[in-house]
Amino acid sequence: MTTNYITTALFLIIVAILLFIIARYKIVDYRKRRNQRKRFERGRDQEIKAKDYLIKKGYTIVSSQKSYTHAFEVDGENVKAELIPDYVVKKNGKTYLVEVKTGKSAINIQNRNTRRQILEYDYAIDSDGIFLLDMENLEMKRVRFFTKKEQQSSVKVVLLIGIALVGIIVPSWYIKGIAAVLLGIVGYKDILRKFS
Repeated sequence: MTTNYITTALFLIIVAILLFIIARYKIVDYRKRRNQRKRFERGRDQEIKAKDYLIKKGYTIVSSQKSYTHAFEVDGENVKAELIPDYVVKKNGKTYLVEVKTGKSAINIQNRNTRRQILEYDYAIDSDGIFLLDMENLEMKRVRFFTKKEQQSSVKVVLLIGIALVGIIVPSWYIKGIAAVLLGIVGYKDILRKFS
């Protein structure tokens, strides 16, 4: 009789623990879905407010949530991805993409998901520029990514300016001569490229 009582008690404890785990999982899942729904609704509301903001700033709305197809290749197979910027706008004859962001982290270009999304738009969609519209602070930031070539040339420009400044500032003709030779060496390829 005692073993029956212990077995029944253990069975009830196991059932209670399982019910607790299931209930906890359901509550966590419900909260997660509710928070996602709230974020989605808030984002949608902010996108509507963004439209008014853009119009007040003098932009003409060309389209909202326009779908673009980006084709690329993976291991020889053609793949297509859909890209949907929040707004395509025009101002002064130029066309821009606008990505609207809300929340604490998404509004920052340092956020890798935001940066990657905007980088993909910049690479795949023809436009005159891309803006990140931070609806938390009502700030519109122009984002421009540099190509590898542009990054290398900007380093070269800084180097050339530095050498030229040393040549100008230092009174020694010997140092000025070395600076001139260095300028010639560093800028040699660019000079040849321009004249060929």
